[in-house]
Amino acid sequence: MSMTELTKEVQSLVNQLHLSDQEIAEKFQFMHRGKKLTIDESIRFISFLKQELMATAEA
Repeated sequence: MSMTELTKEVQSLVNQLHLSDQEIAEKFQFMHRGKKLTIDESIRFISFLKQELMATAEA
C-alpha cells in the first residue's frame, strides 16, 4: 500500500469517527503486526482513538 493509499484510508477512518465503534469496526480491517484484530480488539482500539482525539481537542 502506498503512502497516498494509506493517507486516504486514515482520512476515511477519521471522517467516520462519528459512527459507533461497532459500525467502524465492521467497515475497517484493523491490523497489528500483520495480524487482523478481532471485532472486540478493534472496538477497543477505536475507543482509544476517540478518547485521544477528544483529549487533544480539549488541550
